[in-house]
Amino acid sequence: MSPSPDRPDWRAWTFALLALLASAWKLVVLAGVAASLVALGMLYAASGRTVQVRLDGHTYAWRTHRSSPEAVLAELPLTVREADRIVLPSAEGLLAGQPMILDLARRVRIRHDGTVTVVDTQAETMGEILTEAGIVLSAQDCILVDDRCASSEQPLPVQPAKDGLAEAITAWRGPFDVSLRRARQITVVDGAQATGPYTTAATVGEALAELGVRLYEGDLVYPDLGSGIAQGTRITIARSLPVVLEADGVAQLMRTRANTVAELLVEAGVQLAGEDYADPLPEARLISDMRVQVVRVYDEYYVEEVPVPYETRWEPNNELEIDQQQIVQWGSEGARRRQVRVHYENGQEAHRSEEEEWIAREPTDRIIEYGTGIVLREVETPNGTLTYWRKIRMLATSYSAATAGVPRSASYYGRTRLGWEARFGIVAVDPRVVRLESNLYVPGYGAAVAGDTGGGIIGRRVDLCYDDHNLVDWYKWIDVYLLAPAPPASQINWILPNTPRERE
Repeated sequence: MSPSPDRPDWRAWTFALLALLASAWKLVVLAGVAASLVALGMLYAASGRTVQVRLDGHTYAWRTHRSSPEAVLAELPLTVREADRIVLPSAEGLLAGQPMILDLARRVRIRHDGTVTVVDTQAETMGEILTEAGIVLSAQDCILVDDRCASSEQPLPVQPAKDGLAEAITAWRGPFDVSLRRARQITVVDGAQATGPYTTAATVGEALAELGVRLYEGDLVYPDLGSGIAQGTRITIARSLPVVLEADGVAQLMRTRANTVAELLVEAGVQLAGEDYADPLPEARLISDMRVQVVRVYDEYYVEEVPVPYETRWEPNNELEIDQQQIVQWGSEGARRRQVRVHYENGQEAHRSEEEEWIAREPTDRIIEYGTGIVLREVETPNGTLTYWRKIRMLATSYSAATAGVPRSASYYGRTRLGWEARFGIVAVDPRVVRLESNLYVPGYGAAVAGDTGGGIIGRRVDLCYDDHNLVDWYKWIDVYLLAPAPPASQINWILPNTPRERE
């Protein structure tokens, strides 16, 4: 009989309740088991003890449930080797804090002579390790530790303290690598010097660096620097020469293996063009520290012009009155041209020379006409009318026998140039202006004769002579009249000096 849909199914409810109770019971049981395990673990941990273990000078704590030192040693992460030295305290000493002493052997891996030797050793220095391994070490050999040569007395590096004993044992047991690089005798030929050193270097470059041989740019090394080193290797160094090359304003320190200056220029890419030259000459052999100078040479040409002065030509003109002048042609300068070559070396003028010269333009003379026409004129004087043929503006001064500068004891004292007695009516003149013995009239003085000269009477000067008792001082410009008749044309100076000049 099936249950009514309107009534609950009590059996289903009952089964569900029973299943729920069963699951809860399982959880309770599992929780109890877990609690028991935790309690047991805590109890186990609490029941352990800490012992002291000394390794490589460092003391580490080790947690154990073992009571005997042997049992504790057995549980350490350590495989005891034959060369190890282990000192165990008694069980009572262990519990009392006495340390277990682990003097473990170091495993050293030695690469030498094409093979690898592994040794567990208590040795303290590199030399002792190699001796223990049966490896013979010569004085020049290199014990390579951390890529550096070490001496045979160098001790093994000390391991730093670790965080725990297990880590310390692992680090101590790890192999320590050492390489033995055998020394080989080689020959180094450096120029004229040859040596036979020993080296442990692997390559030619390393060997030269080890021996302190300095190489310069341009040095040639054979075999090349990357070649290997073997017993008896011969290394030859062909040295370059240090030279200084000066070219185009730059002084360059170079190393070269060139033999001559010409080869050096080719090596440096310096070309000589035109009249360029090298000092020393290209065929000169190079020597150490030689200074080679390249001189750049070029010429510049230019034309310079210098004036050619014109000449002044005087021409007579009888249609012009005497002492009149006129310019009929002004005249002009000519031009002389010359081509100049300027020689430069390294931008500096070395010398210059005239290559060619010619007249580019001829000068034109200045032509001045002077009057040669004689015109007689009259001048009114206190003594009547006088006829003259020339009037000259002159600076008049005066003198007497006593003021002429001649000592009284002189035989020519009181005498004029013509030998006349110095007196009133005689004047001193420059014969280039007024011909001696000419008759003339001086306003304010009167008629006179040119009968004397004087050292200071030059050009347009007239010095009026007086008697000692009636001397009158003169110093002024006046018109002086040359009285007719005029002398022959050949005795006339048509162009008079223009000095001194009257101030306006």
